[in-house]
Amino acid sequence: MKNKKIIFIIVGIIIFISVAICFGLALKKYKDNPKTTTTTTTSSKDTVSLSSNKITKGGTYKITGNNECIEIDTNDSVELDLENATITCKNGPAINIVSSDKTTIVLTGENTITSTTTEDLDGAIYSKDDLILSGTGSLKITSNLDGIVSKDDLIINGGTYIINSEDDGIRGKDSVEITSGTFTINAGGDGIKTTTEEDKEKGYITITGGTFTINSVNDGIQAVTNLNIKDGTFTIKTTGDPNTDSAKGLKSDSLITIDGGTFDIDTTDDSIHSDGNIVINKGKFTIKSNDDGIHADGMAEIKDGEIDVTAAEGIEATYVKIDGGTINISASDDGINAGNKSNDYSVKVEINGGNITVKMGQGDTDGVDSNGDIIINGGTINVTGQSTFDYDGTGVINGGTVICNGEKVTTLPNQFMGGGMGGPGENRMPGMR
Repeated sequence: MKNKKIIFIIVGIIIFISVAICFGLALKKYKDNPKTTTTTTTSSKDTVSLSSNKITKGGTYKITGNNECIEIDTNDSVELDLENATITCKNGPAINIVSSDKTTIVLTGENTITSTTTEDLDGAIYSKDDLILSGTGSLKITSNLDGIVSKDDLIINGGTYIINSEDDGIRGKDSVEITSGTFTINAGGDGIKTTTEEDKEKGYITITGGTFTINSVNDGIQAVTNLNIKDGTFTIKTTGDPNTDSAKGLKSDSLITIDGGTFDIDTTDDSIHSDGNIVINKGKFTIKSNDDGIHADGMAEIKDGEIDVTAAEGIEATYVKIDGGTINISASDDGINAGNKSNDYSVKVEINGGNITVKMGQGDTDGVDSNGDIIINGGTINVTGQSTFDYDGTGVINGGTVICNGEKVTTLPNQFMGGGMGGPGENRMPGMR
């Protein structure tokens, strides 16, 4: 009996010690990880107080309430879940991603970022590596330099963004890809841009959806290589002086391809500009420009779409090719102009289809002007102006309907050199003497 009592006592002591150990571990975990709604970052792996201002381990972190500068420095992937968070930094980026395999920022609720950055770290959100933003919430950014900057690839898959920046609004070095979201950008520099010059396969911008309101001093959207737009709603206004800076609406150093979308562009410089080619497959465009409405150094090809242009020159390229669409042009210089700006193409205006209306201002202006040929194979072309057609090479009508100042013509008139000089065959415009 005595032995049984001793056994019971020993078992009781063991149970008491076990319970005490478990309770102590639970209490320690609670003390190390207190609950808060404002000043902590939590993840499935760690809980790190924002007073450290530094994240050095991969994981998913939730940020709420008022916070100061946040720095990420790790070799792992990090997800920042911003939920009704305010982040303020007075000497650098509000979120500074020094290193990470990839950083994803997910927006919930209303979030605000304010930063006074430096020339070296010039974004309110600044990442040296790949950066992804998404979510259903909003983010308001105020920056003395740039808004969102990635020195690698930048991807945005949703969210509402209000960016007020004294320089660029959104900048990715290697690429910018946007699938959706609502963007209001007020930029002292460019609205959205890429910058890389080392790799010809990079430096592109691809937009497949979203709503964009961009007010910029310089270019609205500018890609070093290709600018690809498949859908979206764009309201772009630039105010810069094109004599001293580029202030274009859509700009590419290589190729612009537009497969859809709605565009309202008002610029002091060219509204749509490429140093290479432009291909418009479809879309709805309202364009107002102090310079060219659509300008390509190489080829400007319009296959379809609704295009309304008020500009000094409506469409300009070395080779202008129109296959379809409804195009209305009001111009104070040339409506459609082909000039020698590239050795890759012969100077030519070729119209194969579409419904084109050109109305010219008074003075030495040309409705359709080519320093080479004008070939009309189809479509309806209605030109009103003192000089309807002007070409230095061959001008022929192979098909379609051509109307000059209200009269249908079957032979293309030529107001050669803008004066009373006729071209081949001395064909004059209807009404000219």
